[in-house]
Amino acid sequence: MSGEEPAGSEPEDDAAVRFVLVAAVADNRVIGRDGDMPWHLPEDLKHFKRTTTGHPVVMGRKTYESIARQLGGPLPDRHSVVLTTRDLDLPEGAEAVGSVEAAVAAAEDAAAEVGVETVYVVGGATVYEQFLDRAAGLILTELDKAHEGDTRFPEWDREEWVETDRDDREGFSFVVYERREVQS
Repeated sequence: MSGEEPAGSEPEDDAAVRFVLVAAVADNRVIGRDGDMPWHLPEDLKHFKRTTTGHPVVMGRKTYESIARQLGGPLPDRHSVVLTTRDLDLPEGAEAVGSVEAAVAAAEDAAAEVGVETVYVVGGATVYEQFLDRAAGLILTELDKAHEGDTRFPEWDREEWVETDRDDREGFSFVVYERREVQS
């Protein structure tokens, strides 16, 4: 994948903004353990940064807190929309919202402000589940083996998706899926 807007960035005709889920997923759908990733994969972290920089990102509170703990604040060069039922006091570059509808509106506003057409949904499991039906694309780092963990990527019907790009590496692959066009 190269270029300014990563694969999965082109807008649908009837939508101003596309939502694309980005995740690293083990063979058994594990995405986390004890509030963190159960593996250390520097190539995936670089891929995540390349893909999401300059775009709004939607995430849950636990994902935000894990990122902020590691980085000392929100993801740089990305507006973070944090979906939570808690009252959070977040620094500049991040905002808390209490519903999926509010997250969509905040992400759309942030995308318009920076002139992009793609918003990335970056976790955790509940947020992925809440956005899966509205997602136009998936950008997954698919690990070749199972991992121990307590958080899983939601089950998804592969028949609804078309693989449009695959970059195989040792032990994992970067894979892009686009939602199939609905046949009438």
